[in-house]
Amino acid sequence: MKPVGFQEDRVVGDAIASVKVFSKRFADEMIIIDIDATKNGHRDLTLIKKLSRECVMPLTLGGGISDLMGAEDLFASGADKVSINSSFYSNPSLMSTIAARFGSQAVVFSLDIKIVDSISYAVSHCGSVLESITGLDAAKKAADYGAGEILLNRVDKDGTMTGYDTDLIRKISGSIEIPLVAVGGCGSGADCVKAVKAGASAVAAGSIFFWVGESIMSIKEHMNAEGLEVRLL
Repeated sequence: MKPVGFQEDRVVGDAIASVKVFSKRFADEMIIIDIDATKNGHRDLTLIKKLSRECVMPLTLGGGISDLMGAEDLFASGADKVSINSSFYSNPSLMSTIAARFGSQAVVFSLDIKIVDSISYAVSHCGSVLESITGLDAAKKAADYGAGEILLNRVDKDGTMTGYDTDLIRKISGSIEIPLVAVGGCGSGADCVKAVKAGASAVAAGSIFFWVGESIMSIKEHMNAEGLEVRLL
């Protein structure tokens, strides 16, 4: 599924077929978020195991993790990293617990952002709950609680292909000491270059590959031509 602004979910293809395709297109990493698990707590581990078997790159899995067992299930199903979002706001110590068990490098804080009255607030539960903490403070807190990486997504940019929020990337990446992966809004290779130059350690994208027909290699080649170090083969 590929939504726009966390709404209007659109089917973009069979999940297993998609994993097979992108595994052959020189992506450096794959991120799979189980939206159903986030919404209703049900996790399809059978499907997740099938997906992980087809994935030949590092794999981050997320969605509905509310306790250590939930994280253990995903690691046992093939995850190299797990992504935490909603549960962090009610139970931040869970991130510390998972990091202590599997290492900080295996814990990703998925930071979803909405702008309200010019303030960047963190949101949870698939963007439906506006948290009282700013995105910047949430990022700092997650790093303090053991996150090894931040996946930063501005919700109203997600799926629009209008470019990443480089101001937000610059603000948050400059205030933390862990890698930040930018997601939400990629519409071209130039957008990826701007995100990295704004402070992102890496960029993630979805819609551009499904709706525009852009390839991972063409984006990497553009980034390489702009002087950024990327893995071409």
